[in-house]
Amino acid sequence: MPLLNTSSEGFIKEVFTSIQGEGKYVGALQLFVRFSGCSIGCKGCDTDYSFTDSFDFNGTSVLSNPIKPERLACIIYDHIKPNSIHSISITGGEPLLQKDFLKELIFYLKGYGYRIFLETSGFFIDRLNEVGDMVDIISLDFKLGESFGVEFSLDEIRKIKDEIKNKIYIKIVIKNNLDFVVGRKILDGLALLNKTEFYLHFYDNCIKINQGIMDYFYSNGVDVFYVPQLHKLLEIK
Repeated sequence: MPLLNTSSEGFIKEVFTSIQGEGKYVGALQLFVRFSGCSIGCKGCDTDYSFTDSFDFNGTSVLSNPIKPERLACIIYDHIKPNSIHSISITGGEPLLQKDFLKELIFYLKGYGYRIFLETSGFFIDRLNEVGDMVDIISLDFKLGESFGVEFSLDEIRKIKDEIKNKIYIKIVIKNNLDFVVGRKILDGLALLNKTEFYLHFYDNCIKINQGIMDYFYSNGVDVFYVPQLHKLLEIK
């Protein structure tokens, strides 16, 4: 495989094989590549995305940080072939904070034949527009203030390129009932992306469904699918 004429290196938190626990592709077998670093500052975050000198690779070895993208892609290919998993989920933290490394890693992984699944927030749209053409699936979070203390911006969502909108699905995590103002903002955000569905998770993974929340969206022409966070139910990563 040809090498890019760059010297980018990146920090990885961990690489592991598991079942996708959220959103549209829940239940799919994926290789998760968790990037270090996040600057959003969600309250109650339960993910360790800290920078470390090394990271675990699928329980088989420990690799040093920072790592070159071509080396990481090669190691992945040596251990997990493209036809043995649904896709590679690039997650975080926030992967778009290491944009240059991310772009190069995707370049090499796509060269090996992997389908690329990018998990990202709605806070770095300019960077998402740069990498969106390279990936196959984009899981985009609409963060809500009542759940995370930070909230997605309609002005940012408006900037998403038309060419990548068909790759995006929306997932939302909530803690409590949604009021009309928040519900209307979600509907407006979905409309900007030409979406008529989204995937709903409850913060505490409560199985009791609040039908009122779902009724609101159905009555406004949007299909909402309540999906318990499967990885938490199975007690896996």
